[in-house]
Amino acid sequence: MTICGITDIQTKPSIIKDMEVGKIVDKRANKTIGFFISSKYENMIKPIIKKIDKEKKIAKLKILKKHQDLDFAEIGVDDGI
Repeated sequence: MTICGITDIQTKPSIIKDMEVGKIVDKRANKTIGFFISSKYENMIKPIIKKIDKEKKIAKLKILKKHQDLDFAEIGVDDGI
């Protein structure tokens, strides 16, 4: 994996053409910004990304469902009990 900084990419964008997998870092803040993956790996990566997105959406829906269930429970208690 190639590691390159933001300024490296800004000054010499052709660096990306030579990369297959790269880690993009902000050297001033000393943190990882993201990763670059060549399009030739797209067929392998897309199903994984879709699976992760689906799992995230399901987790959010479960949290919303729990919250909604609590709201209905509170409404039921306030109505006549």
